[in-house]
Amino acid sequence: MNQSKITVRYAKALFGLVKEDNSLDIQKKDIELLSQCIQEIPELQDVIQSPVMKTSEKIRLFDLSFGDSFSPLTVTFLHLVLESRREEYLPGICRYFLDLIKSEQGIRDAELVTASPLDEKLRQSIIRLITRKFDSKVDLHEKVDGSIIGGFILRVGDQQIDASISSKLEKIKNELINS
Repeated sequence: MNQSKITVRYAKALFGLVKEDNSLDIQKKDIELLSQCIQEIPELQDVIQSPVMKTSEKIRLFDLSFGDSFSPLTVTFLHLVLESRREEYLPGICRYFLDLIKSEQGIRDAELVTASPLDEKLRQSIIRLITRKFDSKVDLHEKVDGSIIGGFILRVGDQQIDASISSKLEKIKNELINS
């Protein structure tokens, strides 16, 4: 069975339980925290990827780390994943589960790349604009990239608006070269 099937099956199973249990917000917070910890804590990555560490030891470490802060459903799910020796798929399971929640809540991901950080007023204005244009809630991720010089690059789903100075300069350069 390939990795994508495994992550999808586990994420969908958890999502089904969460909907049945009516605990979407609680589970979302738990899985966001788990995902963040997996990404940012190298020791946790080592535990997940270790082929020599016993399952019982991994469960004990996860319980010590997350047992008090996670809901019982999340803890039980983690035990299931660890006992099935599928812990290497946890990052993908978390990602896909959070995508399922966003889809359920009608939230679209948007990425905004600017040359300098946005102020809050402009940020809210952009979120309102995207919300109207795509008729859905928006989860805006901002990136700062000085190489675009000015303007912005906005990606929502598979659509992109490139209004950066660097791309306009590149376009002018290509026109001058080709004429």
